Amino acid sequence: MAEEMHPGPEIIVAFQNYTPPFDAERAVRRMLRDVPPKFLRGLHTIVLTNVSALSRKERDRKTWGRRRVALGKALGYYSQEWRGEPAHITILVDNLERRWGRGWLRVGFIRDMELSEVLFHERGHHIHRVHRPEYEGRENVAEKWSERLGRKFMSGRYWYLFPIFVSIALLIGLGKDIAKLYRRIWRTR
Repeated sequence: MAEEMHPGPEIIVAFQNYTPPFDAERAVRRMLRDVPPKFLRGLHTIVLTNVSALSRKERDRKTWGRRRVALGKALGYYSQEWRGEPAHITILVDNLERRWGRGWLRVGFIRDMELSEVLFHERGHHIHRVHRPEYEGRENVAEKWSERLGRKFMSGRYWYLFPIFVSIALLIGLGKDIAKLYRRIWRTR
């Protein structure tokens, strides 16, 4: 009954000597609203933390992705259900900040774009493992889900920016065409 009242994974905020430049828990909750509830089943927690809150053993452990990266350098990682421990996602917010800078993560669009990419990529690992296994590389499937869920979230949340982006893209394309024409004219002289 209590699970029906609070669908989805529990979000645990566990920062050690670190304050993120935005309300990470609120941002993740907002993103999870766009994930179909059936894909949230089986995921027990999402941990928002920083590298110094990890033990040395955790920091040095390597990921199983395309490139073997120490967890302390990753933006996030998925831990599948194992030996009675439920599945969970860990997002290292300070590594996200290191990648973009503190000021940029205060800008809603950029923050949501970056955080959703990490969250939905790790969600993709869970969906692939538990709900929809595919015969393709783990990272490829996680990327597909990241793009699919991220596109849904970003287009729903920032729908008003898409006409602006289309206009800018058209202007850039037009500018390139004009530059090409200009170079062609100058070559013939």
